[in-house]
Amino acid sequence: RRPMRTASFSATCLLAVSSQSSRSLAPALRAPSPRAMAASSTAPRPGRLIDSLDEAASALRSGRLVAFPTETVYGLGADAFNEASVASIFTVKGRPRSDPLIVHVASAGAAEALVRLGPGGLELMRRLTASFWPGPLTLVAPAVPELPSAVTSGSGYVGVRVPEHALARELLQRAAVPVAAPSANRFGHVSPTRAQHVMDDLAHHPILVLDAPPADCCGVGIESTVVKIDEQAGELVLLRRGGVPEASLERWLAAEQGGAAQRFTLKVKPAHQPTPHDGGSGAATASSGSGSEAAAGG
Repeated sequence: RRPMRTASFSATCLLAVSSQSSRSLAPALRAPSPRAMAASSTAPRPGRLIDSLDEAASALRSGRLVAFPTETVYGLGADAFNEASVASIFTVKGRPRSDPLIVHVASAGAAEALVRLGPGGLELMRRLTASFWPGPLTLVAPAVPELPSAVTSGSGYVGVRVPEHALARELLQRAAVPVAAPSANRFGHVSPTRAQHVMDDLAHHPILVLDAPPADCCGVGIESTVVKIDEQAGELVLLRRGGVPEASLERWLAAEQGGAAQRFTLKVKPAHQPTPHDGGSGAATASSGSGSEAAAGG
């Protein structure tokens, strides 16, 4: 009988311990409290605001994505010759890979190194850059073969420009690499004109966002005008309206081509005709507004 009493006592203890363990585990099995859910929603995000140009330049050279201000909108930049880094732009933005990217450079000479033009086209490019750069005008021309196809979307053309924003130019000079940069927002979202706009849209990705005072940022507020140098046709094709008005280009062509070896006329591309640097969507055509995405980025 004593062994039986001992066994009965042991069973009773085990039941008590089991019941206590269940009670102690119960809180962990309950749904999270509203306070816990709120804390989770405010957890740190991978994206980070910075104010150091040297840090931003170093990050670009090492293959990271850096959002930076221009006189048009914030751009999401990557070293244009780093194919993996350029590919991550499309991932972060959710941007179709059929849409090529604008390459931002520190000087007109750096832009010339990325394109292949004959004497007439090169002369036109140099006259345009002397008049409109730095500024919100992107020039599209045949690309050098060394440029990754991710930048050109396989079109064989590249858009280049020198931004007017002093912080952007200083960043490009310190980075010493051409920077491919569309607008720093999710594809289809409004283009950002403040660092906080970028953080709100993209901070769940491990990007760096170069901060700038609102009063010193994105004064134009819309993307750059995009024109293509068609050397064979003798045309300057307006692909997208933007920071430089169409009328300004027309006046410039009428006044500034005296003595040129080859004269060019302005042609406005119809909105329904997809070409390199409008991504086939019509978004970056001459009839588009400030929300255009293809080839955008300031």
